[in-house]
Formats: sequence, structure tokens, C-alpha cells
Amino acid sequence: MLIDVIIKKSIKVSEIKIIKFFFQIIEIIICWYYYKISKKNKKVSGKFFKIFQIFSDGKLYTFHRREKHEILIKSLNKNLEIDNKVLELTNKSYVKLFDINSSDVEKTVKYFYSQKIYNSHVPFNDNFPNKLISVDDFLNTPDYHYGSFDIKTSIKSEVVKKICSMKLIWDTARKYLNSNEVRIYSINTMLTKQSEMKNYVVNMHKDYDSAGSFVIFIYWTDVSKLNGSTKILPGNHLFENDRRVRKHIGEPLVQYLEGKNGSMFAVDTWALHAGNINITSPRLVTWFRFSSMPSKTYYRDNNYLFRKELDEINHDKKH
Repeated sequence: MLIDVIIKKSIKVSEIKIIKFFFQIIEIIICWYYYKISKKNKKVSGKFFKIFQIFSDGKLYTFHRREKHEILIKSLNKNLEIDNKVLELTNKSYVKLFDINSSDVEKTVKYFYSQKIYNSHVPFNDNFPNKLISVDDFLNTPDYHYGSFDIKTSIKSEVVKKICSMKLIWDTARKYLNSNEVRIYSINTMLTKQSEMKNYVVNMHKDYDSAGSFVIFIYWTDVSKLNGSTKILPGNHLFENDRRVRKHIGEPLVQYLEGKNGSMFAVDTWALHAGNINITSPRLVTWFRFSSMPSKTYYRDNNYLFRKELDEINHDKKH
């Protein structure tokens, strides 16, 4: 636990303006070096890369994803269904995997509606103090937009725990991240509703998790373009963008991840994406974040507080 706290504090220090500038200069140099050795077909991943990428401002993320993309499109077997799914994911940043059966969906919705919920997008983000309340209180408070359940509560769901053991999602994670050293480092179940206030995640953004990460999520309720579906800029995970670019992303360029309850998607959230301001009925969704490297939000969002619960899940699925 102590080492987790030290890393968390180090990440915070690295975001101080002058120190961040220093890291950006180092990152440019490292990217230049890795680019040169990659041209010689040498492997660029290693302990230093995995540690330094936690402090990346994005360039290392893009470099790693492009390198992985090139490996995947050459190595995947198009005769295999799972390889075609991974190919679609690496080409356009998302792919529909399959549907959870209706009885499991109904059981999961009933379970979460009976639990306590935090009135924020992430249960333990230090920048957004929150409180633990009933789902009814959350739904009946006009200025609450996003609510979330902590990792322990999510894992206590029989269906969520079963999904954590599904061979298909682990095979997808290992293939997409091109690594057998893959872990789930976050499980965030969120309830979203119409609100007078809007959460910051409805703005187009990239998730600063790690150079080797992606998300599998499940809609437990029906969603559409006009009712809560996540939107994404396809293929954008392969590019590093000036943040000003986000102002010019219009509707013709984005895709909405629409689906019935039980729909499961895999998404590379280094692509620009956003929550949906259009929501007519409460949306319940669970996000499972996978990574082959240390992940910034594991520390920033205090997910390390649930190390024991996450270790149990990851231990069961070690390759």
C-alpha cells in the first residue's frame, strides 16, 4: 500500500507545471530514440518504458499504440472470429463483442439498484469529493448526473464476477495488448441520468490510463444516440491530438455505440470519446479496464484501495 501512495504522489508532482514541462522534453527525446530503434526492428518495450509511460503526456501512448497496431494487422488470423474482432478494434477504436443474456441483465440491474452509490463519476477521485447515498436519492436529486459504485460492490455482483472470468474477454485483452501480462485494474459501474448539471466526461477526451490499456464495457440498459450511448472518434487512438482539435470534431465524424441491454463493447479509450448529454432514462453500465502496464488511474482514482479484490480476479486468470 505504501508504494501505491508514493506512486500516486509522484504522479501528482509530475503534473505541476514546471515539472510537467521537464517530463515533456524527456518524452520527446525518448520518443525520438524509440522511433530510431523501432526502424531497426528492435523491441522498444521494457521496464523503463513501462515506468516512464505513467508520466506520459500522450506521445508515448501514441507511439506504443501505432507500433502495436502494425504488429497486429500483420499477425492476426482473419479466419479466427476473435482475431477479426481484435482487428476491428485496432482499426476503428471499438468493436461490439457479444450480448449478455437477458436473465443476467435483469439480475444485475436489480442488484445495483439495491446498493449504495457515490454521487460522482468515480467513487474516490480526490478532486471531486462525494458522498455515499441510496440509488433512490441519487435518481431524485436534480443536480446529480453521474453516480458510481465502488469496485468491491461491483465484484459482489454474481454476474459481474462471472464476466471477470470469461475466457473471451481475457483472450481479447491479451491479443489486443499483445501481452500475457494483462490485469484488470479498474471496475467502475456507473448510473447516469438527466441532470441540471453536466459532468466533465460529456466533453470529448482521451483516458490517460497507460500506453497499453483498453476497456470492455457492458450496457445494462438500452442506449441510443438520443439516450445515453457513448460517442467516439473512430481510429483516433492511433493519433496524438492538439487539444484544440476537439473543438472542431463535429457529428459527421463521430460514431455512437448504440445497443440493447446486455451489449458488450471493447474500446480503446485513448481515442477521443465522450458521454452523451442526451439521456431520457437512467443508464447503467460497467467498465472493466485492462492494462499490460502500470496505469495512471489505478493510482489517481484510488483503485489500489481494492488491491486485494483485484488481485483475486487477476490471479484466477494468470496465463
